Amino acid sequence: MKMVDVRIIFLDTLGYLDNLSRHTHFVKDWTGARLPADVCLPPLDFMYAAAYLRQYGCQVKIIEANIKHYPPAKAVDIIRGNLPHFVVIPYTVMGMSADKYLSVLIRKSLPETKIIFSGPLVTYDPAGVLLDNSADYVALGELELPLLNIVRQDYSENVAYKDEEGKVIIGKRRLLDLKELPIPARDIIDNQAYRYAVFNKRNPLTAMTISRGCPYSKCEFCHSNLYTLGQIRYRDFTSIIEEIKEIVFKYKISEIFFRDQTITANRDLISNICEYLIAHKIKILWRCETRVDLVDRDLLNLMHHAGCYQMSFGFESSSQEVLDKNNKGITPEQSRQAARLAKEAGIEVVGLFLYGMLGDTKESMEKQLNFALDLRVDYAIFEAICFMPGAPGYENVIKTRPEIFPQEVLREYVKKAYARFYLRPSFIFKYVLRLFHAHSWSYFLLSIKLLLEAFLFFWRWDFPLFGIPDDQVNRKKVL
Repeated sequence: MKMVDVRIIFLDTLGYLDNLSRHTHFVKDWTGARLPADVCLPPLDFMYAAAYLRQYGCQVKIIEANIKHYPPAKAVDIIRGNLPHFVVIPYTVMGMSADKYLSVLIRKSLPETKIIFSGPLVTYDPAGVLLDNSADYVALGELELPLLNIVRQDYSENVAYKDEEGKVIIGKRRLLDLKELPIPARDIIDNQAYRYAVFNKRNPLTAMTISRGCPYSKCEFCHSNLYTLGQIRYRDFTSIIEEIKEIVFKYKISEIFFRDQTITANRDLISNICEYLIAHKIKILWRCETRVDLVDRDLLNLMHHAGCYQMSFGFESSSQEVLDKNNKGITPEQSRQAARLAKEAGIEVVGLFLYGMLGDTKESMEKQLNFALDLRVDYAIFEAICFMPGAPGYENVIKTRPEIFPQEVLREYVKKAYARFYLRPSFIFKYVLRLFHAHSWSYFLLSIKLLLEAFLFFWRWDFPLFGIPDDQVNRKKVL
């Protein structure tokens, strides 16, 4: 193992949108997304990469500007005090200007420090941040291999950079064998800081994963292929169990949010994990996400017995035609069955619904809310479609220029759906009852605060829904 003595800082940035006056929080992983109520999760990808690089002698530090609410100037002051060789900045679609501004501040303060950008957008198009000198290098896809290659000065794989002639060179992609992935470096973050009270039950919480990728990575709106190259890989069972034990017994964390795209894709693996937790009486609450066609009654009962109390499903639409046109690979009947079986097992259901999918009509979108109510989901997340760079639909929209609903129309659908779902008397009564059964007064107060913030954010919601310029699509006028 070739050792490398360098200092690397991972900057978990606080997000700023060009057309909003307040900051926001993005998840710094393959999604680059916002979570409901604008809450923070631990920077999981940074934690895994930091642990991986420590094996090779690198000195690593994570600056938690996101959860600590450090503005750019303060984050740069902390960086300057550590004199790193490299700073890793996650580049998000909605925060591009702010991310580039951070790069300018770091270059002025530490001109010898090299800047690495990461994330879905720069993986798709690294030239944009290399040609304007915002970044010295781009980490293509998952962080571990490109970062190790950069510090070793081997740019042949998973790295993009600008050569001496100013030409952008993009290395070939290779994926890490997840059996080489160590337990993430939770010792370099403030684990007690990650608390929220909207969907979860206990605090503090953390995030972890048992896999990367999705077995059905064909959805038109999903850019996971960009990171996982259409593959799904799994961690070693022993490593997964050791991480859970560390979370529970070393860090005294009360809840885990599994960030796997499809946690039940490997039925044997998730079953073995659940059986271990039950047999060894490891008490931990956890939440997860999967596909509606990858669950059954026995598995859901086992997961609930092992501590799973909530599961998110990408139902997306009640229209079979729309689901087919977007290559979702499921049916509305499978959605109904998955929701029913989960609730029968005692698991809360979070439904994910999209507006403005390829093939959507005014009529199909008006059925979305009723579909959510028919499924009896406990929580619903309504979003306008966002064809991110790297998603199949992004290329298809640019090439075929289909009719797409205007952003202002989709915003109104989303706002109306949220208002009608969450302002129902039955939901309010159920949620208030849950708050009164909260395990602590701090949870109750935090829940009220986050709900108000979520309401204000969505009510004032005014950022772009599509990662595609207006002149490259045909936006349909809907009255």
